[in-house]
Amino acid sequence: MFCGMAGAIAPDFDILYDFLFDNSQGNHHEYFTHIPAFWLSLLLISLLWLLLDKHSSPSPSSAVVFTLGGFIHMILDTCTGPIFWLAPFSYTSYSWHSPNEYPWDVAYFVSWAFILELFIIWWAIFLFMKKKASSL
Repeated sequence: MFCGMAGAIAPDFDILYDFLFDNSQGNHHEYFTHIPAFWLSLLLISLLWLLLDKHSSPSPSSAVVFTLGGFIHMILDTCTGPIFWLAPFSYTSYSWHSPNEYPWDVAYFVSWAFILELFIIWWAIFLFMKKKASSL
C-alpha cells in the first residue's frame, strides 16, 4: 500500500524543483516526471525484474506497484492539465481539462476534477470509518 501511494505522488515531487530552482517559470507537467513514457519505461523494467527474480524478493513487486502508481498519476493528471502522452516523439499535449477564465492556481479548485478528487477522499474516509465501526 505504501509503495503504491508513494508512486502515486512521486510525479509531483517536481513541484519542489519548480518552486526552489525554476522559480515557477512554467507548468510542472513539462518536467520528465510527468512524461508517461518515463513511467511506462520504469513499469516495464520493474515487470522484467519481477519476471527474472529467482529469490522471490518483495523488491520487484514493490517496484511494480510504485511505478504503476506513477503511471496511474499520469492518467489522472490528464483530467487536470496538459500531459504530453507522445513525448519524446511529439510534444502535443492532451487534456480533458477545459480552459477557463481563472488563473491556473485558482482554476484547479473550481474544476470538475477537484470535485472528483474531493469525492475520492470522502469515499476513502467513509470506507475507513465503516471499517473502524465494524471492528468495534
